[in-house]
Amino acid sequence: MGKSKPIGHAVLLFAITALLSACGNNDGESEQEIVRTVRIETVKITEALAQRRFVGRVDALKTVDLSFQVGGRLAELPVQQGTVVAKGGLIAALDPTDFRLNEQEARTQYAFAQLDLGRKRNLAASDTIPKVMLDEAETAFKLRQVALDNARRNLSYARIAAPFDALVTRRLLDIHSHVAPHQAVVRVQDVSALHVKINVPEDLIRLIGLADAMNIEAVFPGQPGKRLPLRYLEHATEADAVAQTYEVTLELELQRTNDMTILPGMTVSVSVDSPFVNGSTEITIPLSAIDTDEHGKTRVWLFNPQTETVSPHVIEIGAVAANRIPVLSGLSGGEHIVTAGGHLLHDGMKVRRFTGF
Repeated sequence: MGKSKPIGHAVLLFAITALLSACGNNDGESEQEIVRTVRIETVKITEALAQRRFVGRVDALKTVDLSFQVGGRLAELPVQQGTVVAKGGLIAALDPTDFRLNEQEARTQYAFAQLDLGRKRNLAASDTIPKVMLDEAETAFKLRQVALDNARRNLSYARIAAPFDALVTRRLLDIHSHVAPHQAVVRVQDVSALHVKINVPEDLIRLIGLADAMNIEAVFPGQPGKRLPLRYLEHATEADAVAQTYEVTLELELQRTNDMTILPGMTVSVSVDSPFVNGSTEITIPLSAIDTDEHGKTRVWLFNPQTETVSPHVIEIGAVAANRIPVLSGLSGGEHIVTAGGHLLHDGMKVRRFTGF
């Protein structure tokens, strides 16, 4: 029995040694890094496009909601949506009965006050009545004159005339409705000129002072062969909080005819040909090649063909155009970059170039 104890210790020591040896082998296998297959693109310098395209929206010169200054029953609403009412034409009218009665009453009281003032002036001239009575008559006459002016004005307020050649876009009330003062009745637009609004990135807004030298045209859906010239009018100096673009307003140089179907609210493709970028060069890379580091800086992963490893490289980029993005600094052309899966890479990682299936 005394000899069995050393044998038990030997067996236990052998088991522990084997277990440690197995663990050591597993760690060696886990440390062996997986070689990832990545797509590689060679950075090229290309000629910068002289033309930029934007999606725009057609807008009217003015959009106005017309309303009455007084309240009443809507008696006339002869306009139809989509039609143009000539300047001065009738848009809507209230029932004028009460307004005419008020104007007639005010006119009668005005005439009576005028006669009374004339009589009292004659009497005051001969000292028949005290001057205070003449003063009262003059005051009453002036008040009646004001009341008559108000009655006539309210009568004129019972009709709405087109303030310009107005395109009726929407009737907001129905005939026979009771209308409160300043309640919108009809929405009209001034389409004597049409505007097109686009959102422009920073790199182009810098050239806005040279807009007169640019060729700006509009192409409408369904009419690809018809290009209409646009003229720069104004631009917003405050960038959009999300897109970091600036709104630019262009004027559509178009003499409207009866067969034109261009209306406010339509979308349009706007092309801008700038002579100031002709002959210049640029570098663009796929959007999928863009990655960010822990500090939020934009970077790409450079591929070294000799060592077949990758390394991060910080760059500066411009505004997104289609599925590629211009590089403002950081790349000079000829570099090999990873175009997908940058978030799975680390510095010095060994990769394999994808050559096809």
